[in-house]
Amino acid sequence: MNKYKRIFIVGHSGAGKGVLAKALAEKLGWKFIDADFALAPSIGRPLTEIIGNEGEEAFLHCLSDILSHQKRQENIVVLTDDSIVCSDKNRELLSSEFVVYLKVSTPVQLERISHNRPLLPLDDYKAFLNKLRQERDGLYEQVGSFSISSDDGAIDQHVLSIINAMEQQ
Repeated sequence: MNKYKRIFIVGHSGAGKGVLAKALAEKLGWKFIDADFALAPSIGRPLTEIIGNEGEEAFLHCLSDILSHQKRQENIVVLTDDSIVCSDKNRELLSSEFVVYLKVSTPVQLERISHNRPLLPLDDYKAFLNKLRQERDGLYEQVGSFSISSDDGAIDQHVLSIINAMEQQ
């Protein structure tokens, strides 16, 4: 079919990465791997505030180890942690892979997150999400081989678009 043997789904929490990754794996007959910890979006605080600078560094290193292991497997679709792009090493590891950046607008993201997990009290959750966007959107764009907006929830259509994009590369 194509040269790619792995697909990594990146993007913000609430984009629908898990739903898309499962549907894509099923359509391709590949294995679905869930490597999303969703710490910051679940708690509503930056990683450094949750686990400290050294903890964040260790967490990102752990993500690198997981990513390195996944790159030795074939025929997998990987749901990644939101923070996967926050390390130079992880972006380098993803550079040779087929990476789908699943975009989501802030209103849709807020709605989806609030339905899928209890949000901890935060004065302005929208401001927190917008801060993550400022930090990460450019990094997601940088690693993405293909980008698509999930706001419409058209999972089947998105799966076909991704397969089509893989075949074109």
